[in-house]
Amino acid sequence: MPAHSARTPDADDRFFTAIENGHPVNAACAMAGYARRCVYRWRSADPTFAARWQDASAVACDLLADEADRRGRDGFDEPVFYKGEQCGTKRRYSDGLLLARLKALRPEQYRETPTLISFGQPVAAHPRDFELERVVRDMANGRKVDFNKVSPHISALLDIVPPEPEPAHTPDSCATCATSSGAPLVENPENGGTNNSLAAAPKSL
Repeated sequence: MPAHSARTPDADDRFFTAIENGHPVNAACAMAGYARRCVYRWRSADPTFAARWQDASAVACDLLADEADRRGRDGFDEPVFYKGEQCGTKRRYSDGLLLARLKALRPEQYRETPTLISFGQPVAAHPRDFELERVVRDMANGRKVDFNKVSPHISALLDIVPPEPEPAHTPDSCATCATSSGAPLVENPENGGTNNSLAAAPKSL
């Protein structure tokens, strides 16, 4: 069918049905009879057309994810040929698709360490925190965790305040004076103050 730039409701339906079924844009354009450059122009100019395209793409993502799960989990039949003729089938599984789904569902556990490639923009990396995983695993299994030995950032994440160390015992200065073997301070009767000199020993009679 030759490509054209005139939209019709039936052609729109064919285009979006193709997108929903996971076909690429080129194939969807061929099914609808649209030119590729036209559909992108309509998506930019017509909010309704853009919204239908977004909805169709979401349906396609769900459909392709289900198919990836089926091939990775349930497998698929691959024909077996002998002397040019099919003689049976063999069950095959896609480890690559299964791993891709695990990376999407649990990226922190199955995704490889990202390669930092900068094109003028900062790239964030999120490595695994093995110490935090160990602490959480021990807590979940009921094992005792010494929070005085964990890193400060883990205590902050778990909202744990480590016990403060007991203050060192400082002898009371007054008590020291009271128990000192030296002579006590005496008041100066002339100025009403305290004489810092040692009290004179009493005279003998």
